[in-house]
Amino acid sequence: MQVTIWGDMLAYRICKMVRTGLLNVVVGGVCLFAAGLAFAAEYKFPERSFGQLLLVPNQTTGGNDALITAQKGGAFEPISEFNADDRYRQFGAPIARLDMLLEDGSGERYVSTCTANLIAVDILLTNYHCIPGMKKDVKVIRSIAVFDYLREDQDDAPKYEVDVTPIAANYDKDFALLRVQDNPGDRFGYFELKPHKAKANQSLFIIHHPAGMPKRLTRFRCKAYAPEPYAQVYFRHRCDTLGGSSGSLIFNLNFEVVALHNQGGLTQDSQSSFNRGISVFSLMEHEDFSALLSKPADTVTVQPEPPKPAAQTSGHNPLPLNGAAECDNVATGRICASSMLAPQGSGKYNYRMRNLMRRDGAAWVENKQGYGIGEWVLFDFGSEKPFSSMTFNTGYTRTEKTFRTNSRVAKLQIELSTGVKFKISLRDRMSAQSFELPTQVSATWVKLTIDQVYEGSKYSDTALSYVGFQ
Repeated sequence: MQVTIWGDMLAYRICKMVRTGLLNVVVGGVCLFAAGLAFAAEYKFPERSFGQLLLVPNQTTGGNDALITAQKGGAFEPISEFNADDRYRQFGAPIARLDMLLEDGSGERYVSTCTANLIAVDILLTNYHCIPGMKKDVKVIRSIAVFDYLREDQDDAPKYEVDVTPIAANYDKDFALLRVQDNPGDRFGYFELKPHKAKANQSLFIIHHPAGMPKRLTRFRCKAYAPEPYAQVYFRHRCDTLGGSSGSLIFNLNFEVVALHNQGGLTQDSQSSFNRGISVFSLMEHEDFSALLSKPADTVTVQPEPPKPAAQTSGHNPLPLNGAAECDNVATGRICASSMLAPQGSGKYNYRMRNLMRRDGAAWVENKQGYGIGEWVLFDFGSEKPFSSMTFNTGYTRTEKTFRTNSRVAKLQIELSTGVKFKISLRDRMSAQSFELPTQVSATWVKLTIDQVYEGSKYSDTALSYVGFQ
């Protein structure tokens, strides 16, 4: 059970609609509000709905918003009501509605939906019970991923064909990795899945397509289950969902992933009820899953120059800073830069160095006349930090417009405290790009210097949105 009860009378009416066929929902032979864990209620839409944005069940006169507006608590927030530069709206760009054309054993065809998430430029993560499915007599004929579906009155949204044969899947852990055509991650970005453990009662959020509707945010009353959210491979939570939410990632308020939602069970009248997901730690233990994530399609191996003799017996060169550098304190260290663009939009937008630790499109922007060639940013870790790869988002990735109108870093010189130097080239795209070092290194600082840029269509200012060390 996945939805919060909206009152006894409304519950009775919906159960009656299910029994009488007025609402075409398959719930495994039980009322939508029956107690106990169950896979998401499967909303059935007519075959002719496949490829359409607005999905309307048989024998109803309106969209599925009727189910949501009936809720007194308002736990589902339309993403369309957030500003275009809002962090939640931008963060949810790699999340898609997964539309599936199904055929049962009798030959009847119908449409059902789940939610899916880009975890590489061409790989979607969802539940096994969505694709390939757990019913032997039902097969997926065709599937598409619909991105940027935000409003019911929307005329169109980007759609990408999905291979219905998973490249990796597991029944017990209820996950599937699916190949999607035409690299939508180049346009919408994708998530880097690094496990984070949630505490009991910790605040969470989910961005999903409940009941196949336009993209929604759930954060009200959305918490990790108390007293203990973890049970074997499972993660228990109290975030409102519906059929169609299956395959949604669950995030903490630091925008870090903690689980993959897959089952219902939550009721408003029981504080001991919960919905359920698969712990990200459990997913990472699966060999096929971790193998795909450890070597993404766009990983590039760099060949560094031989290290120069260290200036100190410690094996690390001193920080190459001067008095004119700008610095932001972060975690146990700091990020410094040769220059920084002043805030714009009456202070609404800042371009500080700490933005390089975020994944929401905020950016560091240099402030040198011209295209910023020779400008640099330096990560001072405060102590030795081991890493074997680096990840970048070049340009100002707040929106596609800000990405194209501002200049983007094309080539970087990278210098480590150990004396190692090398150069890398970045592709001109919004999505993350990973670079694998030949061996793991331990550095106390890393300096990045702009060598070449992709010129912006309007501004010469050069931006960098994210830098990560893994």
